[in-house]
Amino acid sequence: MRKYFIFLMAGMFLLSCANETVLSDVTVETLPVLSATSSTATLRGSTSGPTDDMLCRGVCFSSSELFSLKDSPCVSTDAGVGEFAIKTYELIPVHKYYMKAFAVLKDGTIIYGQQMEFSTTDFQLPTVVADEVTDIYATEATLNGHVAEEGDYAVTSKGFVYTDDAAALLEIGQEKVKSVLGTNTENGFSAAIGELKIGTTYRVRAYAMTENGPGYSSEIAFSTPDIKPVEFAAIQVVENTYSSLVISTSITNTQGNTIDSYGFCWSNENKLPSIKNSSFAAAGNDFTHSFEYASPGRVYYVRPYAETKESGTNYGPVTRLRVKTYDCDGGMIKVVPKNPVFLGWLGDYDQPSMPAKYSQAHDGEFNVNQSVGKNATPTPSEATLSPYCIAKYEVTNKWFCVFMNEYGSATVKEGTWQGEAILFDAYTDIRQEGGKWVVDDEYLNCPVVGVTFYGADAFCRFFGGYLPTEAQWEVAARGNVYSDDPTVPMYRFSGSNDLNDIAVWTNGTARLHVENVGQHNPNQLGIYDMSGNAQEMTSSWYVNYSAVYKEVSMPSNKLLVIRGGRAQRGVPSTFQNCSRDAYKITEPVSYSNYIGFRFACNPVDED
Repeated sequence: MRKYFIFLMAGMFLLSCANETVLSDVTVETLPVLSATSSTATLRGSTSGPTDDMLCRGVCFSSSELFSLKDSPCVSTDAGVGEFAIKTYELIPVHKYYMKAFAVLKDGTIIYGQQMEFSTTDFQLPTVVADEVTDIYATEATLNGHVAEEGDYAVTSKGFVYTDDAAALLEIGQEKVKSVLGTNTENGFSAAIGELKIGTTYRVRAYAMTENGPGYSSEIAFSTPDIKPVEFAAIQVVENTYSSLVISTSITNTQGNTIDSYGFCWSNENKLPSIKNSSFAAAGNDFTHSFEYASPGRVYYVRPYAETKESGTNYGPVTRLRVKTYDCDGGMIKVVPKNPVFLGWLGDYDQPSMPAKYSQAHDGEFNVNQSVGKNATPTPSEATLSPYCIAKYEVTNKWFCVFMNEYGSATVKEGTWQGEAILFDAYTDIRQEGGKWVVDDEYLNCPVVGVTFYGADAFCRFFGGYLPTEAQWEVAARGNVYSDDPTVPMYRFSGSNDLNDIAVWTNGTARLHVENVGQHNPNQLGIYDMSGNAQEMTSSWYVNYSAVYKEVSMPSNKLLVIRGGRAQRGVPSTFQNCSRDAYKITEPVSYSNYIGFRFACNPVDED
């Protein structure tokens, strides 16, 4: 584990020859520990006298009675007079320590206070309470709990373990025991569980997880009703377009129940929705529902329900539905970054022909104009990314025509960029004909080019996604590879060290147009054309990297980062994974007919 002890680095050469017994007007007193847990303690001391010659003060401690500042951990603070207190971490539970306050003078003299003792306590796990189970139906229930006391370490997750086995050890990972994560509520946390057996008793414990293991609640129990629930037919999708979703089902067996009302309930987040979420009560025998606010890519968790006199509310199986959307013809690639990641040049400047290595991310440097060289600044930037999905192919003319015809406007209709043009007419292959947006067949599967930043942003938002950030783009281009293992190569370009294998580029011959997507080899993730073909817009603004990558506001020059190298260029270095260019969003440039984009979105659960 990472150590949090602060060592006195300044003046260490003085400490090695310091006189620890010289006379001084500075006095030091060790004070009793303010508080101690199993792993932390607040150490205290007090100093008096002149501070002009004082370098710092603090407390050193050890498991041994014989120790000094030179051979033990310590915590320190600035020079001063009076009492001071400093917290230290990662101590050993149930352990005796010896401590003494000190002051270090600028000439290297160390003055100590008297030696004292303190002990850490036994480790305290969180105190958790399992609350009453609610919403108990034939095959499901809602488990509830709260954390009464946090304990010594932070809670990282909360949830429940449950079983219908009377003899099973009710802990995470045990045989015949299921576990489920909870979500925070106003009074604690809860989780809805399904697929229970009717007329069955279940044992439950709530838990709160820490880095040192879980704290469990006492055990409670609940029983499901011994009445067979109403049965439903599978949900059928009657209509699914970019703006509508219509579903239907029917009751196939009442199981002797008297039906009072029935319909659908749904949620965009709760995977086990109830009538407490959004719901629709059917009328007569019409068990059909049309979602009012359907939008491309929106996900619904839906199930039918029936309220009965005999068994209360009954629910059918949950069906996950997604409104029709752009999905790159089924080619969305999920990327789970192995954080932290590093952006920028990963090669060896002294031997540019050598393969790039991830370990050199800390050593290589480049500047905002992507000139590769030892004197370029700053160093590659560290980033932390959440999982995301990115399209296998660049957005094509075919798909952009679909968007334009659904969107119904040549300008952005709402939001920050309302009224801005979606296309640069002089640079695109798409045209309006007979009231529809069309493209010649030979260009259907070519990357859409001549699209404005505003148009690319509108496309992604319309279909429930976004333009990838620069960091997301580069991690995907590298194939999500972070290893110096020779069996897992770190390529200079996206998928190869040979640009001809993976890129559409001039290679010494004139190129008047981009090619169909996916004509060359993909990279390690199965993504095509991240080096070459259309150069790709990101959602990141063009500024110098900082030591830690972060998204910044639009600069006054409105320059956007574009990545990947464009087809008509013939300089291989411009196609490297780290190569970056600037693009002013307010006006076209001479190569706008070589700039396109790629779609990204948050991961959509498949279960």
